[in-house]
Amino acid sequence: MTQFNFSQENPLVNEVNLADLKITIKREGSNDGCLNCSPAYVMSINGNGIVNYEGFSGVKLTGKYSFSISTEQIEDLLTDFKNAEFFSLNNSYTKKQLPNNVSLRVDHANATTITLIVGEKTKSVYNFFGAPDKFNALQEKLDEISKKLQQ
Repeated sequence: MTQFNFSQENPLVNEVNLADLKITIKREGSNDGCLNCSPAYVMSINGNGIVNYEGFSGVKLTGKYSFSISTEQIEDLLTDFKNAEFFSLNNSYTKKQLPNNVSLRVDHANATTITLIVGEKTKSVYNFFGAPDKFNALQEKLDEISKKLQQ
């Protein structure tokens, strides 16, 4: 068992059984007519280290692939989720709130959804635009795993 406490406001569990863990990232690509400009793929990571990847467009590898990562990499990802305060994030980001209370919106972006399942607890965060840096760092870490497959 790995020790993690994800959030003081919404504690998940103090111990995570990796057999009950699943992480998913879905990158939707761009809907602005730009063919192959933005990555579109789905990747899931199970607590046993099995990674299932399906690339659609904007990636070097299209199609379905499976590979594995180490327990240490899984534990590092859990630490990244904890550091991102994942369970405290909003469920959806579609605009960026500026300090002067003005909302900034965009009409095209590469939408991303990250889902964390630990036992019976599930949290998904959708980001079209405006997610905090801690979410973006987590997304980048997950993207790095998919890019290792494509090297």
